Amino acid sequence: MTPLPAPELEPAAFAGPIGDWVLEASPLTEADPAALLLSALVAFGVAAGPDRVMMAANRPQGTRLFAMLVGDSAKSNRGLSWTVTRDLLAAIDPGLARRRVLQGLGNGRPLLDALASPKYGPAEERLLVFEPGVTHALRVAGRARSPLAWALRNAWDGAPIERPPGSRPLMVERYHVGVIAHATIDQLRPQLSLSDASASLVNRFVYAVIRRRKVIADEGNVPPEIVLRHGSRLARAAIAARGPAETMRRTPSADRRWRSIYEELAEDDPDGLLGIALARSARHVLRLSLVYALAEEQRQVGSSHVEAALAVWRYARASAVQIFTERRAEETTERLLTALRAAGGEGLTLTEQTALFGRNVPAARIAAARETLERSGLAVTAPRRRRGSGRVPLVTQIVSDLESSG
Repeated sequence: MTPLPAPELEPAAFAGPIGDWVLEASPLTEADPAALLLSALVAFGVAAGPDRVMMAANRPQGTRLFAMLVGDSAKSNRGLSWTVTRDLLAAIDPGLARRRVLQGLGNGRPLLDALASPKYGPAEERLLVFEPGVTHALRVAGRARSPLAWALRNAWDGAPIERPPGSRPLMVERYHVGVIAHATIDQLRPQLSLSDASASLVNRFVYAVIRRRKVIADEGNVPPEIVLRHGSRLARAAIAARGPAETMRRTPSADRRWRSIYEELAEDDPDGLLGIALARSARHVLRLSLVYALAEEQRQVGSSHVEAALAVWRYARASAVQIFTERRAEETTERLLTALRAAGGEGLTLTEQTALFGRNVPAARIAAARETLERSGLAVTAPRRRRGSGRVPLVTQIVSDLESSG
């Protein structure tokens, strides 16, 4: 199967102080610019706190962002983007970086404990979660009675979080959580399923496929003075955002732009897990635009903020297509192989293969699955006369069955 093209960030994504940070830092490190950008957006969103919101479906949408950085290989340097981002967060808010960063979700209880046991003063509701092994978390979330799935869903939604039955009583209503999660494509795909509770988490994340785009001696180093300069600028913006609670609105031009794209976002509804992953596209774009506006210390969301958010979302959507479409291709191949083995020496005609999937899977995907099996030496497609049929259809058979029937 021909790999999908690597997504590329549009220039509009590098807007404002966060964009300036990424543009100056990324040439100095091997970390992927997309990883730096998404990580900085999440970290600043946590630092900004819960006081500035926009409304959607009668619910406040704040700066709570969940990002999943998915490496195309084990050498994509995901960890380096976190190291650089943590330095930036320490420059933005030293107390937050020191006391309110949780490493690892575990079974969900570390998250609940962190929310229930604030370690310092007036910003106790803020918490940044760094999960370097999100595939383990997804496995845990898929288990029956695991508190992790609903805890993460509520954390993104902003709904009250309560301990499950059997634990000591706890109800947390005011909190502000952002998540930066890391995985590789090969680690992530086996954990993606429509059949367990972890599927409900898929659309809470903004995805970014990341790569090692360059090689720098010692992996590169961002000088402290650059980190401090950008961190100080974002620190002022974060402090300004933590004022009295306020519902922000778009400027007239931004509102017109939003209305022009909303229907497109709402109607973007492919099938399978990809459709689930894209189901909250409009809310992700809304939240991203709010983060961009607050980073510039603006009291309204402008057109440039909407365009920046859209650019990030286009990258995220292309990443999701790469992650979830290729997984669907693998599932199609696995299902076709199972059916061919069950068919034995009779094999399956092309029409029967289409019928196998209820005519809901595109013919091109079935053809790609068939070609994958043929290239692997597992199956052969050739004309073969069927009993009671006047024509000679193309039939795909497992190689071992073909040899035994011949």
